[in-house]
Amino acid sequence: MRKLTAMIVASTLALSSASFAFAAETTATPATDASAATHGKMMHHKGPHHMNPFAGLNLTEQQKTQMKEIMKDSGARPDRAAMKAQMDQMHTLVASDSFDEAKVKSQIDTITKAQSDRMLDRARAENKMYNLLTPEQKKQFKENYQKRAAKMEQMRDHKPGQEKPASAE
Repeated sequence: MRKLTAMIVASTLALSSASFAFAAETTATPATDASAATHGKMMHHKGPHHMNPFAGLNLTEQQKTQMKEIMKDSGARPDRAAMKAQMDQMHTLVASDSFDEAKVKSQIDTITKAQSDRMLDRARAENKMYNLLTPEQKKQFKENYQKRAAKMEQMRDHKPGQEKPASAE
């Protein structure tokens, strides 16, 4: 049961991080070459737009403006303090001398409900943004998704101690 709880907590944190990264990248102003290089270093080898599904689509200024407006209207940004409090509460439950399954289940429900709501808001906003794209951009969007999916599959299949698989770039 503790392994399951740890997995749920870890996946929730990972998904939350992805949501934060997407929201920050989608609403940010276009990067200059210098800031993109710095951001790329912070993101390690993944580059500045690895989490933004709309990167590299040659968006018009009008599309960028509309997308920023959609993100602004898509609901409140995640409350990091509340998320931290939820994770701290989970830690307290996991690190206690006795295991209270009912409290842990309740906390998991609280965390997953909040995560589900954020994911729904994000999906709704992404759909609105997708529908702003031209047919050519939609085609590129789908190709980019396939490339990211293949890269993730490749990373998942990589075992520690093995040479890194050749990049498909």
